[in-house]
Amino acid sequence: MKNERGQNFLKRVDLIFGGAFLYVLGAFRKRRRLPTECVTAGVFAFAAIGDSILSSIIISELRKVKKISRVVVFASRSNARIYELFDGLDEIVIVPLTSPLNALREIRKHEVDVLIDTSQWPRISAILAAFARTKFTVGFKTRRQFRHYAYDTSIEHCDGLHELDNFRRLLHPLGIESTEYPRITREIRPTGLPFVIDDRYVVFHPWAAGTNFEMREWPMECWRNLARILIDNGYAIAITGGPEDATRAQQLVDLIGSPKVVSVAAKVSLTAVVGIVRQAECIVCVNTGIMHLSAMLDTPMISLHGPTNPFRWGPVNKERGVIAVPKREGGMFLNLGFEYPRNAKYVMGNISVASVADVLSEVYSINLGRHDKKPAGEALAS
Repeated sequence: MKNERGQNFLKRVDLIFGGAFLYVLGAFRKRRRLPTECVTAGVFAFAAIGDSILSSIIISELRKVKKISRVVVFASRSNARIYELFDGLDEIVIVPLTSPLNALREIRKHEVDVLIDTSQWPRISAILAAFARTKFTVGFKTRRQFRHYAYDTSIEHCDGLHELDNFRRLLHPLGIESTEYPRITREIRPTGLPFVIDDRYVVFHPWAAGTNFEMREWPMECWRNLARILIDNGYAIAITGGPEDATRAQQLVDLIGSPKVVSVAAKVSLTAVVGIVRQAECIVCVNTGIMHLSAMLDTPMISLHGPTNPFRWGPVNKERGVIAVPKREGGMFLNLGFEYPRNAKYVMGNISVASVADVLSEVYSINLGRHDKKPAGEALAS
């Protein structure tokens, strides 16, 4: 995921030329009305896994429209696997975004009546939507992103709403008032851990992705110290992650230095990760895709937020376990995910191990005996 999302040159081209091109294109483009007969629908879902999970409600809502009999999801290589968890889509088209001409060729192989672009800031998706084989396009008008000019209708993206509510608003032109929440709609068979470990375990997911991902990660020594508290109280630790996280995950295993810790990063499938999280006593994670994935399960969760704003990007229906660095300490400033100041201050270290242990014991009744009390970070709900 980091490779595809870290194409800085393409991002600059997108920013400098994309908005100007869309402005000119929009000036000469005639706005179309929503067709009275919409049988097929397409969804552009090119963002990170977390965004894709939140926007998955669009698929289930489109399926409620009687006349829509076919839903096509256009995804990126990075997030396509997440759609293994959702029913309601008829086809997944993987679009090579790093090659715009090939991306356009792939998209134009598929004709839909209405196309919803869930991207919040990239101009490339709006350009591709303008040239897609569709009768009507919907997308975001995001402040200072200059990307809305060529849609048939655009929806104001609001930075005062949780992103789930912004995705719901994309359905308004179709007359749909959504109250859906993301949920796993395909049957996932329960699976045990693919290794020998105690029944009582806690999942760690320490890894972020995307722009300045390291600014959203908790210090490794904090994970080590939390792990040792849990191990001393009879819990094992399972560390999850993707292929790009495997080396660091093993380094964390070695740092903790206990046979009761194991890494499954890059060793199991996404559906196996679902099973592992579902059977855990709790998952502790930073703000990333696994957070939104885990929020769809019944597993207790503690999510750690530094620069990310949990009111915009926090886990849905898991507010009790949110720990955030407040704005007065330099946290919670990200809106779309890339708005880092030139000399951004690392704030994740402001969250103490003791504050996480307190939530584990006081909110989720996970008995940890005694641990040092060092107030840091801020539990937003308990």
